Amino acid sequence: MYCAEWREAVAALEEVGPAFDLLTEREQVAALLNGGLSHLSLLQLAPARAELERALALSLEHDLPAQEFKARHNLGCLEFYAGHLPEAIALMRAADEVDAPVARARAKQDLAAVLLEAGLRDQARETLVDALGSARAEGLHLEQADIRLDLAAVAVLERDIARARRELGSAIRVFRSRGAVGRQQSTALLRASVDVTQGRVPRDLDDVLAPFVPSAHGTGADPAPVTPDERLAARLRVEALLLRGDVDAAAAAAQRLRGRARQGVAGDMHDRLLLARVAAAQGDSRRARREVHTALRRLTRRQAPTQSLEVRSALAVHGRRLAEWDLADALRSGSPRRVFDSVERWRAVSHRLPPLSGREGRAGAELLAELRLARRRLSDGTPPEDEARLRARVARLEWQVAQQDWSTTEHDDGSGVEGAATLARTRAVLDGRQEQALVLFDHDRAQYLLHAGPAGTTLRHLGTLADIEALAERLLRDLRAQAHAAADPVMARAVGRAVDSSLAQLDRALFGGTDLGTERPGVVVCPSRSLASVPWGALPSLAGRPVTVATSMTRWAYPEVAAAGPLSVSALAGPDLRRARHEADAVAGVWGAAVGHPAPDDGPRLRRALRHDTLVHVAAHGTHERQNPYFSSLLLADGPLFAHELPRPVASRLVVLSACDVGQADLRPGDEPLGLTSALLALGVRSVVAAVAPVPDEVAADAMVDFHRLLAAGHGAAAALAQTVSAHPGARAFNVYGTDWAAPGTGPGVPPTAG
Repeated sequence: MYCAEWREAVAALEEVGPAFDLLTEREQVAALLNGGLSHLSLLQLAPARAELERALALSLEHDLPAQEFKARHNLGCLEFYAGHLPEAIALMRAADEVDAPVARARAKQDLAAVLLEAGLRDQARETLVDALGSARAEGLHLEQADIRLDLAAVAVLERDIARARRELGSAIRVFRSRGAVGRQQSTALLRASVDVTQGRVPRDLDDVLAPFVPSAHGTGADPAPVTPDERLAARLRVEALLLRGDVDAAAAAAQRLRGRARQGVAGDMHDRLLLARVAAAQGDSRRARREVHTALRRLTRRQAPTQSLEVRSALAVHGRRLAEWDLADALRSGSPRRVFDSVERWRAVSHRLPPLSGREGRAGAELLAELRLARRRLSDGTPPEDEARLRARVARLEWQVAQQDWSTTEHDDGSGVEGAATLARTRAVLDGRQEQALVLFDHDRAQYLLHAGPAGTTLRHLGTLADIEALAERLLRDLRAQAHAAADPVMARAVGRAVDSSLAQLDRALFGGTDLGTERPGVVVCPSRSLASVPWGALPSLAGRPVTVATSMTRWAYPEVAAAGPLSVSALAGPDLRRARHEADAVAGVWGAAVGHPAPDDGPRLRRALRHDTLVHVAAHGTHERQNPYFSSLLLADGPLFAHELPRPVASRLVVLSACDVGQADLRPGDEPLGLTSALLALGVRSVVAAVAPVPDEVAADAMVDFHRLLAAGHGAAAALAQTVSAHPGARAFNVYGTDWAAPGTGPGVPPTAG
């Protein structure tokens, strides 16, 4: 076991069988734990589960906490290999809570592997760095090298090849010094995969593959690979043959990837990519596309069971290479239809899944209450000697809350996912709604625009991604400066000119040469990740038009589900905003609804409103957390309400967040948006109005009341916001997200009804 020679370990442990009853209780548990781990490393899950569950039972019976820790943790590893990520995290959390004097470096490393499989790269890297520190403190040299292998795998996923090579070099030196031959072979395999990813076939590749590929040539006659290293070797064989141009040999070698293997989603997506590439190299484009569609279905099935928005969106990272290959193939065709279908196929898949239904337990509520209190103390001002301790406490609580969120699950096979909208279907919906679409996407460091207008669909290359990103970042900085300069008329005019200049430059870069016409003023924008926080209605080409910002065209095209019961409205005001109470009063007055003034139970009141009311308006301070988007929050009287604690699902059709910054989103691979606004949309809200930058309190209060008057008069949210911004230019940081919405039963001469 020390040298990771698992088959030999299983054979050696079988010799214990006849003498098992002669062992002490502690020795019996040790034998079962070792047997379970060995079977697990060979992906023999049934015998592994039997031995680990028996080890856990004996540990509890004889009060052996260290062994209980190991049994629970290894059962978590088993669920990981079975593909049950939430269950794996839950079991590892339970093990970590066992009070036992055991080395934790390996356990942290295993948790990092689960987090990486869930697509949570940042959290996996942080956990591995923590594990490396523990291994150093415990003097575990082999474990340090193993952790560096995993850090290299994270670096590869993050495309930091230089860092990956450094970690691999450190690991292999340790393995050589310790004579760990099996680990040296695994490291050489991973190092070769880094080279192949860069398009280079190492000279010694055949020697590197030899321990894992049964025959010298790796043909289809070889048995199917089983262990992770064997699977990686089989993939490397196929990729190397494709790089060498030997398509027939690559096709033969790829047959070894077709067998049903117990592996994670990352490996499964890699297999599908190679099978698609082989089919394309053979000229069989139909089979290549079929492999792509199969991969997407499998990825969706992995996303569906988790009841964590963060994990649902993070899992998309494993489909990134396939999505890029699929899009490159479509771009080579020059067909706007194929390009649109490819972009939409992979975009915001998590938002096409059924809304979450998992509920937080008592422990989750207690953790969030403690986090709320700690954050409030931090914001109120803390003595320097206490600040570091309090920040560490906040970080620890956020980690615990996130882990609980990641471990929520529900049995769902993904059958409820909405199929991706094709261009033909999207154009039919656009025609019915008399709108046009602007779909932006990036590929290979370049920005593109698909325009689906009345005259047809066009595809344009806009320029380098770096240039577009620089313009978008400059605009956001200018908008923030404008809000802070509002009190000084001279400064406000100067900054206002800078904002106008930034808007004009970004507008020319994106839409110069695109004829939007006047036939269909309504526009739906589906932004790329670099443009996730643009105030679209403020761009000169879109000013005055009803604009909706969609996570994906598929989600935008969903038909509206008729709301049950009469229209009901809630308006709440947060603390520390001078006009917030006036704003909430006035909004409630428009609809004839009750207003909710700041109160100690604002958080529960807002969650109740989101569960029951058709329209919810919140005037409060807001924060978008770029490092932890699902800890973005609204500041209420009883502390911040985090995206993590929104009700599941949300019943409201329109949510208006009259708060700074909460319209921002961070887009991850697959253009999966993360933030407070995107969380509301993923939980079932049809439309969200929010700002991407600070808006002065006075401007927001007046503008949002006018917005609601227009809504009550029968205007849709997008048209109402366009008119509002025309009358209140200071409110141009607001966007309508999701899909346009209009209050049922309203219009000129129709009195509003509200509850």
